[in-house]
Amino acid sequence: MPASSISPAARAAQTFTLYAANGRVYASNVRDKLIDLGELKEAQGQYGYALDGGDHVERSGFPSAEDALADLANTVTFLYLDGQFTALEDLSDGRSPDLADVPQIQINLDALGHGEPAIAADV
Repeated sequence: MPASSISPAARAAQTFTLYAANGRVYASNVRDKLIDLGELKEAQGQYGYALDGGDHVERSGFPSAEDALADLANTVTFLYLDGQFTALEDLSDGRSPDLADVPQIQINLDALGHGEPAIAADV
C-alpha cells in the first residue's frame, strides 16, 4: 500500500510495550530499546506505580499488575515516553530482566500528541 493511502493518524502512531516485572515498570519501543520507567508497588493485594522523572506520576489501588499497566497505558503520553527513551539508558544489552512471562500491554500512541492512547491488546 503506498504511503499516500495511509491515513495521517496511522502514520503517526508509535507502538510501545509496557511490562511489570520485579517491582518495576519497563517500556520497550519498536527498536527494541528497553527502559525502566519506575516502581511497581504491591501492598495488601493492591498494585500501584510511581514513575520516575520530573512529573512524578503515582497511582495505586489496582487489583492486579495488569490493571496497573492498563491504567498507565491510558495515562501516559507519546511525549513523555519519547522523552524517557531519549534520556534513559537502554537495558536491552544483557542487563534486562526476563520479560517472557510477565504482565505486559502493547499501546499505540499518536506521535503528534493528538487524541488518547489506543490500547492494542495483550493484557
